[in-house]
Amino acid sequence: MSKKDKKVKKKKNKKKLIIFILVLLVAGGLTYYALCCNSSSKKTGAKVVDKIDNFDYKVSDTDTKLFKNEFKNLKKVLSKKEIKREDYASSVAKLFIIDFFTLDNKVTKNDVGGVQFVYSKYKTTFIDKARDEFYKYVKSNLDNDRKQDLPVVKEVKVESIEKINASDVLSGDDFAGIDEAYKASLSWTYEEDLGYQTEATVIVIKDEDKLSVAKLTSN
Repeated sequence: MSKKDKKVKKKKNKKKLIIFILVLLVAGGLTYYALCCNSSSKKTGAKVVDKIDNFDYKVSDTDTKLFKNEFKNLKKVLSKKEIKREDYASSVAKLFIIDFFTLDNKVTKNDVGGVQFVYSKYKTTFIDKARDEFYKYVKSNLDNDRKQDLPVVKEVKVESIEKINASDVLSGDDFAGIDEAYKASLSWTYEEDLGYQTEATVIVIKDEDKLSVAKLTSN
């Protein structure tokens, strides 16, 4: 075999080796991902214990007692023949605050609370922002061995609520044509004071057939 042929063969073998290694890495990565996802789903899978038909609101066994009680209140509000819209908006705002600012029952930073109450066109942005900011320091509890003090909302109050023009506080194509909006000022306390936020203004708007949170700002 000539030197040229040996060189070509060596080059081909090297290429095959690289491809083989890449295949192993991809296969290994897929296997790891599958195992992790399977493990996560087993440990983070919450059981739905109550729901509100036609509104896609749910409560799980991992939710706090406060959340479950307010969920019952929302259920009563929505069961009436004529729904009082401000009561509806108030309950949605409270449930959002309870779930979002309670971190102790969250398994990882990706387990963002309050998402089911967020405006449909804003959910992806909301989740990404929450993961990068408020939830970024939540340590994983997949093995139930987390040693970290995290907040649990104890009580939440709607200090005031008023109907407003959505265009006065919201802008962009995602909010065009919104004809129903409420501005709610809320305050809350925690089971243990760890220095977390205790008040905010929540904007609740009509989201097709239901009301959803479109904006959260500190007071």
